Amino acid sequence: MRVVWAFPGQGSQRKDMGAGLFDRHPGTLARADAVLGRSVRELAADQAALRDTRVLQPVLYTIGALTYLDRAAREPQPDCMIGHSLGEYTALYASGALDFETGLRLVVARAEIMGRARGGGMLAVVGLDVERLREVMRREGVDDIDVANHNSPVQTVLSGPEDSVRALAPVLRREGAGKCVLLHISVAAHSRYMAGAADELGAVLDTVTFHEPRVPVVSNVTARPHRADRIALRLREHMCRGVRWWDSLAHLVEQGVTELVELGPGSVLTKLWATARTELAPPPGGQDRAARTAPEPGPGAGGDGAAAPGTRTPTAAPGRRRAPVTRERLGPARFRERYGTELAWLVSGTGDGAVGDEVCRAARAAGLAACTDPVPGAPRQESLGRAGRHGWGIGLRPGADADEQVTALLAHEVRYVEVGHPHGPDAALVRFRFTGAHRGPGGAPVAVRHVVARVTGPDQAAAFLRPPAPALLAELVGTGALSAREADVARELPVASDLAVQHPGGWHADGADACQLLPAVAALAARSPGPEPVHVGLCGVVGTPEQAATAFALGAAFLVSTSLTACAPEARLADPLKDTLARAGDDDVTWAPTERHATLGVLARVVRRGTLFPARAGLLYRLLREHRYFADVPEPRRRHVEEHLLGGPATEPPADTRADGRPRTADVFRRYVRETARRTPAGDPLRPLDHQLRCDPDLTHFNRAAAGTPLAAWTARTPAAVAGHLLTNAAELLTERAPKRAETRP
Repeated sequence: MRVVWAFPGQGSQRKDMGAGLFDRHPGTLARADAVLGRSVRELAADQAALRDTRVLQPVLYTIGALTYLDRAAREPQPDCMIGHSLGEYTALYASGALDFETGLRLVVARAEIMGRARGGGMLAVVGLDVERLREVMRREGVDDIDVANHNSPVQTVLSGPEDSVRALAPVLRREGAGKCVLLHISVAAHSRYMAGAADELGAVLDTVTFHEPRVPVVSNVTARPHRADRIALRLREHMCRGVRWWDSLAHLVEQGVTELVELGPGSVLTKLWATARTELAPPPGGQDRAARTAPEPGPGAGGDGAAAPGTRTPTAAPGRRRAPVTRERLGPARFRERYGTELAWLVSGTGDGAVGDEVCRAARAAGLAACTDPVPGAPRQESLGRAGRHGWGIGLRPGADADEQVTALLAHEVRYVEVGHPHGPDAALVRFRFTGAHRGPGGAPVAVRHVVARVTGPDQAAAFLRPPAPALLAELVGTGALSAREADVARELPVASDLAVQHPGGWHADGADACQLLPAVAALAARSPGPEPVHVGLCGVVGTPEQAATAFALGAAFLVSTSLTACAPEARLADPLKDTLARAGDDDVTWAPTERHATLGVLARVVRRGTLFPARAGLLYRLLREHRYFADVPEPRRRHVEEHLLGGPATEPPADTRADGRPRTADVFRRYVRETARRTPAGDPLRPLDHQLRCDPDLTHFNRAAAGTPLAAWTARTPAAVAGHLLTNAAELLTERAPKRAETRP
């Protein structure tokens, strides 16, 4: 028999809770009184005081801890632990991940931060399953409410603005909800609206050193056991992401747990466990204890949510209800664990600086992976610090300053980068990937940093799927960039952790679109060296639920949004330009030369609606091909360029003017495209007719499908709303049409 000890959260409080416990554990009680500066015994008896979350949370934590001490004195430790919302802090204390006083101080900080939040509401809904709730909200155009707690198939708590939550209740009753209860709370807990509060708590969590739990503790965020090095991140995410209680119970059942003991006031968790035991059957046969209690995999830990090659996955036990495809089940579990996400989605950009920290913060709060746009020059230190602390990545560009950027990335412990190196990996990228590489248990090679490489064909993919060239590794060891041990590990691993296939463009024209290339690249990735899988996703091409469903059915492990992200409310782009992007259709897009590899004529997909950039950039590129020096351009044409394109004389020396003072036509071209690409803090371009707006297919596809819905407006296109809309609907399509194929893991 396997046992879990479960700790309840807010809502479990009862009159006279803690009776008897206080007298049996006076030492622990005295330590709690010292931290709070008030008597816990008195607070627990003061019903008026307990209405304040700043009082209630520390009291519940303390009573849960005393209940644990009482039980642990009589019985052996359980096989695992779990806590509902606030109860997770008690479970972490009971597991030895932190001491009692540190846990209490964290709970006090959490309560104070939540106590300052206002304007939110929470609605408990009984009688409708979570997918039905989402379907109703989509139909009604409700996109500002999140699922805060998924407690059972028919019990869910929603969270969002109070007015929206109140207005939704009668709609859900008409749809068949047996009960809709507005909770007595003024905060939208476990929702996107707590992102600011999560950042505040994150600053406190960063000061705490967590230990590896003695007993596995299942996280509310991932529904998998905690790892010490990610507890702080998970508790931060816990503030703004839903409690996956039902998924957690399903995990416990799958791991062979047969008994739940509730440690704290009330019996809510016991009742939910009874439902789980009825609805879910344990897997056939047994599993060894190590498999059941394995923690959340870390870098290099292996495991991908699929059977090992050559083994058969057990079939479901007779009578077990076959779960529908949900958005959380799309893509392999190993990808989500690698990047600490809930969904198989990476928020990125088009390389022009529109996607920055603000977008990444919103994406991480929504359970998505995220990368900021690459920025020329050395990255800002404060931005890197936030990326390292909060778990998002950075776009890394090849170039003269790449090594300087990598030095900064390593200093701030940024864990992953997204790259678009057209010629394959360079020395700086190899240095990033393999710094800190080591051998794990049994001598397996482990890389602690990850590279998501954008590729446009099999040859480019193959370059990233090989280990670094021996000569390059020898050079890096010789210069001290890598140690001999790190280089030894690098010889057994691919440079890329994962690949994102994007649409061909410019000189990358393989005669196939990204969906056609995906199976070929995935076949190459399946043969890559090393113990970990290399996942293959699609980048910048999926903008409708049908396309998303097709992508996962073809074997895509994840999806990357690019231009679709650039018009998010949090993006660094002027509102009129976001509106232009949100209205763009296929006929509003063309190809134009841009700064990168300018003299080679590499094209990029840009918006031509409301801008003269494509025509003007094309004109300058033609002049570049015809005239080496700008002075050789015919005088009328030269005057037109200076007056209308540059806004000043071309003799203003660009950085790379030749020594003789004669600007090259290529210099003039670069000056123009740099200025049109530059984003000011307000996002306004220098001239109103020279917008350089990149536009990948994902945006135009999404615009067409979203017409006439609330998501037609860019103001509604938060990372959470976009990813949630596409993945939820894709999961429904796969459930209805091809459930067996949808559950196949690439």
